[in-house]
Amino acid sequence: MNTRIRLFIWFILISVIPLLIMGGFSYYLISEKISKQNEENINNINKGIYNMVDTQQKVLTQWLASAAAAFDEKLVSLGQSHFDYSNMVEIGGYRLPTWYIGSQKITGENTLVDILIAKQKLPATIFQFKDNKFIRVASNVRQDDGHRIVDTLIESGPIYEKLINSQLFQGRGSVEGIMHALIYQPIFDREGKLIGAFVLGRREQEYELLDAIKNIVVGETGYATVMDPKGTFIIHPQNQGKSAAGYAWAQEILQKKNGSITYDYNERQKVAYYMYYEPWNWYIVTGSYTTEIFNTTRELFNGLLLVCLLVILISAALAYVMSSTFFHPINELAGVMRQVQSGNLTVRLHHNSTDEFKTVGNALNAMLNNISLLVGRILNNSLTLKESSHNLLDDITDAREALKSMESGVDSLRQSAQVSSQTLTSGNNPNDEILHAIEEVKDAVNKMKVMVADGSVEGLISVQDASEKIELLRRKFLVQSVIDQNVSIPFSLQNKINNLDVELAKLKMLTKHISTSAASLDEIALSLDRNVNIFKVEEPANEEKPISNS
Repeated sequence: MNTRIRLFIWFILISVIPLLIMGGFSYYLISEKISKQNEENINNINKGIYNMVDTQQKVLTQWLASAAAAFDEKLVSLGQSHFDYSNMVEIGGYRLPTWYIGSQKITGENTLVDILIAKQKLPATIFQFKDNKFIRVASNVRQDDGHRIVDTLIESGPIYEKLINSQLFQGRGSVEGIMHALIYQPIFDREGKLIGAFVLGRREQEYELLDAIKNIVVGETGYATVMDPKGTFIIHPQNQGKSAAGYAWAQEILQKKNGSITYDYNERQKVAYYMYYEPWNWYIVTGSYTTEIFNTTRELFNGLLLVCLLVILISAALAYVMSSTFFHPINELAGVMRQVQSGNLTVRLHHNSTDEFKTVGNALNAMLNNISLLVGRILNNSLTLKESSHNLLDDITDAREALKSMESGVDSLRQSAQVSSQTLTSGNNPNDEILHAIEEVKDAVNKMKVMVADGSVEGLISVQDASEKIELLRRKFLVQSVIDQNVSIPFSLQNKINNLDVELAKLKMLTKHISTSAASLDEIALSLDRNVNIFKVEEPANEEKPISNS
């Protein structure tokens, strides 16, 4: 994996990881908040239904009180109550005198109550008091078959107790199986004697209220329901009139009356809030499926996921562009370095920007120029070194040959000197000195041979010593030849000494050549040392230090 890909991946990670952390944390907080708000909404809807029912009840109570007062004023306005005992009427097994209020007949006459039902849709009944019983003598309440409900009695119970004690009763009761808000008010004659009562009622569960509750939608498919104390649905979108008493969640609601519950319904988890409305004996339940409650959370998650994907794509595009832009000069640099590695020192890095890469490019180009110059100098010095080394080897070889010739000449000279000494007639034998001189020359030649064999070029400078010893040998030989007055043998020795001089002169010339080659090698070494210093950075001049007075 190259650096560009690593940088690309790191850029993506640096861009995405903080986003994922922040997005995940935000999603957690927001989802918790949304879930809590949704459940609060369900609870608020449930409370709203409760308040709506309670408001309906309070309005009914006040309205009935107002309607009862108005009806009472209506009765008073008709005139005084009186009974016609000459016109007895049998109602509910009782013979009752005909009751009049003013000229308005009450017993068996439904005119007053029909006006209420026609104008105000107000169920009303008038009771006539007889033998401590309240007998229904006029009513606009009808049965399912259309017949009026008459002949019924009130002779006991809380309503009776209120009326018999001349008190008003306000509460609720069933009228033909439908719960109504009711108000019972006693009727008195001119002397304040209890002679009857009337009751006005209004259906508690008006159709508008029932429809309003039934039409409430929570979430997508959540709804509100109402149960009675037996677990029967009073209001339900599909199961109205059916019983839920067999379900554990319904029993818990009936027992606790107020609270919340989570349960499985139709193989789906559901959360519900419930409240008990005591005046109507209602259990108001509002619920929704948890999957619908978290729909917003899922939408939020999908939105965050989409945003993350978009950010990743944008980050990838930016990372690609930035890495391409950033690594373009680096790739050029790598290409130049590969060509340099393969031996091409003529390549140069061309970068026109004004950033750090231009500095790198200029430094690299300067370094390549120095390397090219250094390589050129090294190649030139190498050629010079090869030539000097070749010349030095040739000179050393020639010096060895010259030394061999000198050694042979010295051996021949020794033999000639020995022959010459054997032919001497004189008792005096000065050839010993000549032989001694020859041995010194021999030693000098052997010494030079050893030096040449060891490669000690400096030792060749000692050829001057050998030259002096040969000159000494020549003088001794001339002295001896004068003494011996022998011409033939000394002439041969003289030639051999001259040959030694020739070889010695040749050796001197080779010595100069070797010295020249050695100097050339020293110059090459100095040049190499100077070329090495081509990369050294010049140090700033030392600042002048103050002279201490010590």
